[in-house]
Amino acid sequence: MVPPAVTVVSILALFSTHVSGTTRVGRTNMTAGGGKSANTPRRLVMCITGQKTRLEVSSKLQNFVKYNTAKGHIVDVLAILDPSDEARFVNTPEKDTEHHDYLSAFKGHANMVVHHKYVQPEDPETPKWYMDILANGHKFWVDAKDRAQNHVRQFAAMEQCYDRILDMEFKNGHRYDEIFRVRDDSFIMAPVNPLHDVAEMERPDILTPHCDNWLGLNDKAALMLRSVGETYFRGFFKALFLEPIHNSVANPETITFQIIKKAGLKLHQDGLRMMVAPIRGNAKDGCIHLIYHSCWEDTFELANYTLPEEHPWCEADKEHHHYRHQYRYVHWDRLQH
Repeated sequence: MVPPAVTVVSILALFSTHVSGTTRVGRTNMTAGGGKSANTPRRLVMCITGQKTRLEVSSKLQNFVKYNTAKGHIVDVLAILDPSDEARFVNTPEKDTEHHDYLSAFKGHANMVVHHKYVQPEDPETPKWYMDILANGHKFWVDAKDRAQNHVRQFAAMEQCYDRILDMEFKNGHRYDEIFRVRDDSFIMAPVNPLHDVAEMERPDILTPHCDNWLGLNDKAALMLRSVGETYFRGFFKALFLEPIHNSVANPETITFQIIKKAGLKLHQDGLRMMVAPIRGNAKDGCIHLIYHSCWEDTFELANYTLPEEHPWCEADKEHHHYRHQYRYVHWDRLQH
């Protein structure tokens, strides 16, 4: 059974995917923004998905909206946020981590700010095969059904994100060049440049951070060419309900990786180009949730980056010694030029 968040139109759209790029595992097609020079102003849209009570704004404003606007790009902001006052958490029982940031901070900086108040389904349908996988996973302290339902809610918000982007494109009479999907509580530590700033031979279809990927893809943020947006955003429900991916799946990160792998997209995982991690606690002074210690330490050293005093490394993360060395999980796609 398909969850209520997926409409008939959405289901039909799932079967029409776009593939782009040059060097990859699999197929090829044309990239978005073809025919434009590297210095051409780009139309960018940042879609924030999640919950109002977990929203962090300042880093997104500073390191994506303001930064790219100053470079001459046109940046729109779309927020798909549940307006409920009580936040849901997938893996933690914490109830005191509300962020209290406001979308109004984007006004006057972004070209357009669209807020879609999306009430997440209370009891969404979840496939048994996926709940069984979660039940046998390592997060024994989290109920498998609750965790699976939270994942379905996340995926429903992703689908809403793409639907609203289509509406915005129709209304404005243009297609975006790139889409930046970022989670509500994601903290952007350094400026994020458009993919088109990279020479075509090295340009990926999708860019994500490389640390904390949990054997798949870090799902805190993803920057992609417009031409692969449908594959990415529509792929989650397709992978759960229509064409289940039973192999090599253990969490949303591995589902995301399998979607991209199956489509043959050119993927880069690189924290130097996308230094993003979730914030825990209040948006003004919360700590940064960093799991793979060695990976983050190497990234910060190469970037010559130091966490700000108001946003230190979460002490609880530092105490998890079994997370210190995670090189066997990490694939780092650093630029050669």
